[in-house]
Amino acid sequence: MKSIIKILFVINVLSITTTSCVSNYVASNDTYKYPTTNEMLVSYHPKNVKISDPVLVSNEYHSTTTNTKKDVVFDEDSNIYAEKNFSKTAYNLLSEARTYLGTPYKYGGTTRRGIDCSSFVQHVFAALNISLPRTSIEQSHKGTYVSKHNLKKGDLIFFAHTPKSRISHVGIVESVSPSGEIFFIHASSSKGVTISSLDKAYWNSKFRTGKRILNSDSDEEAQNNDKIAKASV
Repeated sequence: MKSIIKILFVINVLSITTTSCVSNYVASNDTYKYPTTNEMLVSYHPKNVKISDPVLVSNEYHSTTTNTKKDVVFDEDSNIYAEKNFSKTAYNLLSEARTYLGTPYKYGGTTRRGIDCSSFVQHVFAALNISLPRTSIEQSHKGTYVSKHNLKKGDLIFFAHTPKSRISHVGIVESVSPSGEIFFIHASSSKGVTISSLDKAYWNSKFRTGKRILNSDSDEEAQNNDKIAKASV
């Protein structure tokens, strides 16, 4: 009987460590409702902003302002949380990521009916024809290292339960405030695909590293020019 129990325990451990991300990363510890980029704009300019995608606006967050849409179309360049050197690729990436907001969390899930953290990231990047591995630990081996204070929109951030445990959760930087507060979009087990703040103690204590997968616009332009130059030779 003891040997059977041990075997079942080993199988359970293996199933957890090989799945994309563990299921007990929650957002319910946070009492603050994190707004999306569009919601931030509405809260600052409720009479002048038209939200291009109504699904991104939470009626729970802005019950009195979501209906005050005028003729000004949302422009990422006017976003108060937009970096000056903002990548067009990152904009497209986040536009895709936000279409998943509200998608239920499912342990090992890979569809819009239910998805986990690394599958969410994998699908979002795949929409831009960028291939990433299935699990968060494997995704953390891709790209180039980015320190916390240099994180930009579109960067990946990784978490672990303890300093010595392996990477088990991943999110995408959604915006960085002027004060340096980092908001990220991810699939949490309690709220599904949502936006959270890295400043919250729960997430800050579990943050391990940042990785940049996307090239900057200058890098993209240089690569395109190089391809054109080679083709003309």
